[in-house]
Amino acid sequence: MSIFKKIANFFNPLIRWLKNFFKELFARLCEEAFAEIMKIALSVVTELVNSDLSNEGKRKEAFIRIKQLAVVKGIEAKDHLINIAIEMAVAKIKF
Repeated sequence: MSIFKKIANFFNPLIRWLKNFFKELFARLCEEAFAEIMKIALSVVTELVNSDLSNEGKRKEAFIRIKQLAVVKGIEAKDHLINIAIEMAVAKIKF
């Protein structure tokens, strides 16, 4: 067995452990960020539900407010995640 194979065999368990650790950490951080976006979305959608804006106007205003509040809290949320949070908040309020 070559020296490189021995080194690889020695470090493989550590590399697998680190890979799993960071994968789990990333998943947990994403969950926490989305949970925070959902809290913001519920708050904003609840404020806008009885406004005089059209449904499209409410959605646009909610998107702008959620994006701003997320930035203030240090969360970089992609547009599609904000849109999903808005839809989920609307569904939760309606049912």
